[in-house]
Amino acid sequence: MTVADCSNGSVTANPTSAAQGATVTLTASPSSGYELDTISAAAGTSAVTLSGSGNTRTFTMPAANVTVTAAFKALPAGFVKVEGATIVGGDKFKVGLNTGVFVAGRTVTLSDFYMCDHEVTQAEYIGVMRANPSKFDGYGWENLPVEQVSWFDALVYCNKKSLAENLTPCYTINGKTNPSDWGTVPTSIDATWNAAICNLNADGYRLPTEAEWEYAALGGKAGVAADDPTDYAGTNDSTQLGTYAWCTDNSESKTHAVKTKTKNGLGLFDMSGNVWEWCWDCYNDDAKSGDNSNPVTNPLGGAPSELSRVLRGGSWKYGDFICSVAYRNGNYPNGRDDNLGFRVVRSAN
Repeated sequence: MTVADCSNGSVTANPTSAAQGATVTLTASPSSGYELDTISAAAGTSAVTLSGSGNTRTFTMPAANVTVTAAFKALPAGFVKVEGATIVGGDKFKVGLNTGVFVAGRTVTLSDFYMCDHEVTQAEYIGVMRANPSKFDGYGWENLPVEQVSWFDALVYCNKKSLAENLTPCYTINGKTNPSDWGTVPTSIDATWNAAICNLNADGYRLPTEAEWEYAALGGKAGVAADDPTDYAGTNDSTQLGTYAWCTDNSESKTHAVKTKTKNGLGLFDMSGNVWEWCWDCYNDDAKSGDNSNPVTNPLGGAPSELSRVLRGGSWKYGDFICSVAYRNGNYPNGRDDNLGFRVVRSAN
């Protein structure tokens, strides 16, 4: 068996030498900042069928020598690849009385996605929107999370950034994907804007769904598989929350530069605390609102008739109870406050 040399990663085979009919497991190990793009195997001129997903593949050894070839591609700068999974809801995901979205009796399947490792900063927001609505603008303001942004503002940011980078915008309002055609961002409830459509198949920037957000905050595939998932983004110990989050105990009543606290198991910063993060979903007290079936794949939340949109993660104004990964909150999509911000994701399929 031969594994061809490749750049930005490596592939190992187990076993390295196999008899005909044996099962061989291939494991891809991308270099930092890269992910597996393609992997294939061939015996002479005949392709060998690979099974599996992610960084692991298997095949049955044929009579001839097999050559394995792989290619790796760079992750979007500043993003973490989040491998999807099927999550069977249960009481283990509760934090106190808070149940989050992975409730008992609900099974959720999420596709792979990329999540930005930090909340959108003021400098990033200005670069796209040419304006800065934030209250906190002292020394080092460039790296402070943008705040006083509405859910409507976040949609405009996402589509403008997508168009600027020649990506397919995710959001459509009134049949249009260019925010220049949407008109002035509403400062009150607006039925047309609230009926925005999200295309999860587009490769542009978007807000995470509530299920994606909680899954990532818990640490992704490994985090949700744990017998006792973390109560906060990175820790199960409320006395250690200040190590991972800017919250009421340490914030001095203001935001702080992103990526200055400890990251969670996926390498994501500030998933608990600093600023609330807008999610795509319409908010309903019932996390299953809008599901048409169970199990459900990539749920998008309730119907637009439910006017509030989801906020997750707590902020500098709140303590451990509110900053837990299971605490759900909502606000009207036109709402702006000095502790409301967001982070962006991109679909990976």
